[in-house]
Amino acid sequence: MQKIHRTAARQDGFALVMTAICIIVLIGMMGLAVDLGRAFIVKNEAQAFTDAAALAAAIQLNGSSKGIANAKLVVSSLASSNKWQFSKNTFSSVLLEFSENKTTWTENPASATNIKYARVTATVNNLPAYFVPVVGGGRLMRISARSMAGSELPTSFPQGVFPFAPFAKSATPPDFGYNFGDELTLLWPSSIGSNGPVRMSNLCAADRNQAALDAVKAGRTADRGYIQENSTSAIAAAIEDDRMDYTVTLGMPVSRSGGVKHTVVKQSLADRVSQDSMPNEKDYNKYIANHDPSPMRRVVIVPIISDAVNATVLGFAKVFLPPTQPPNPNDAKCAMYIGPATGPVGNIATGANLVRLLE
Repeated sequence: MQKIHRTAARQDGFALVMTAICIIVLIGMMGLAVDLGRAFIVKNEAQAFTDAAALAAAIQLNGSSKGIANAKLVVSSLASSNKWQFSKNTFSSVLLEFSENKTTWTENPASATNIKYARVTATVNNLPAYFVPVVGGGRLMRISARSMAGSELPTSFPQGVFPFAPFAKSATPPDFGYNFGDELTLLWPSSIGSNGPVRMSNLCAADRNQAALDAVKAGRTADRGYIQENSTSAIAAAIEDDRMDYTVTLGMPVSRSGGVKHTVVKQSLADRVSQDSMPNEKDYNKYIANHDPSPMRRVVIVPIISDAVNATVLGFAKVFLPPTQPPNPNDAKCAMYIGPATGPVGNIATGANLVRLLE
């Protein structure tokens, strides 16, 4: 009988020891889960910051030293307003780098001309660990995140192009017959075709020739340059807010709609220009050199189409909106040709760059 009691006592003691060990292990696991959970949250906070900062920096890159300076300014501003641990602490280290080719990176490029990628790395070096040290880890955890953004070349635009389609002067890429500074036509005068003759003085400078008039007259009288929009509200939203209900694709035709609506176009173009921080600057080079980090609302992408009949998209171009447009409905609405829409670098014949996250 005594032997049985001793055996039962030993079993009870063993169970008590195992229970204590299991409790310690469970507490340790729960503690590690707490530390790792906090690290996961901080990692997500850091990643959200670097994603936003890389995009904001890449948007500023325009081939000028001002663009580099603006990129640094916006990242610095975001670093001060985006914090970790639920907006309590600033990131202890934020690194902004630039590249031409996504291979070689530098904080201060010798030339801004070919820079089109930005990379942001954020680090938290002092996240306290409460349970990790028990299993041999350090008392402070180091968390980092990195994001890269830059200009990439799509061939289809569900959003992001201006609702006008200038005619190509030639089929030869990348400029399609235009030169930097040419004043091309966004919207043709209201009296082309059956409505009567138009004086050359009513046209945009680069199109003041008979060949340009003949190209427009070959199309329908109602087609003045719009892409697929026919209502006043839709045209206004496309011009002022970049809202489109269609996709423009390289090599495919754009379906232009009827209805001149010069009044709403004139007002919407004025409203678009007023959204820019430099609405009155006429010189594009001065505009680029001195623009602040806010969006350049006067620089837009337009598809260049083959002719008035087929309206096939040959490529995409960047144009600069002037401070004002002629008030007369019988005057064309114009913009300055900047070059192929390939971002600040390259000589890509077709397509247009969009800034996006790349990693």
